[in-house]
Amino acid sequence: MKKNIFILLAIANLLAVEAQEKTDMNPFFKAYETKFEVPPFHLIKNEHFLPAIKEGIEQQSNEIVAIANNSAKPTFENTIVALENSGELIHKVNQVFGNLNGANTNDELQKIARETSPLLSASNDNIYLNDQLFDRVKNVWENRESFSLNQEQAKLLEKTYKRFVRSGANLSASEKEKLRKLNSEISLL
Repeated sequence: MKKNIFILLAIANLLAVEAQEKTDMNPFFKAYETKFEVPPFHLIKNEHFLPAIKEGIEQQSNEIVAIANNSAKPTFENTIVALENSGELIHKVNQVFGNLNGANTNDELQKIARETSPLLSASNDNIYLNDQLFDRVKNVWENRESFSLNQEQAKLLEKTYKRFVRSGANLSASEKEKLRKLNSEISLL
């Protein structure tokens, strides 16, 4: 019995070390150390995209939960700016992946796109159809005059609010579920 536990612990340790090595080797999980911080294309391999996209979605999801569950009164800073700054990793990966897939695609990149498209669609739905988050955005929108926003801030707030509305935030629960299904189907086409 003790021997089996030791073997299981050794396997778990090896898997953890292997996962850490993969993370250490993935250029998306590090700051770009290139001139002007451009993506290090010479280091990026197709196998780096899927794990980075999945991790980026998870990180942004956690950030969205934190914003939506913030017990402080909604403000421009703790809602709109926090939302705008969420998803740094997913944006970083999607910028590179989208451009490569659009300009220099291949079968492998297209396969990754087919796999990640439903994940990204669901992630967007989880943001824009999140009732708690939209309540905060809507509260800031409705009280925008009290925030003394400059022109750029006012435009960001307007774009954010409209993006939620246009993405279905005002729909009923059943309509949101129907929209999620449609978005999922579209993401597979």
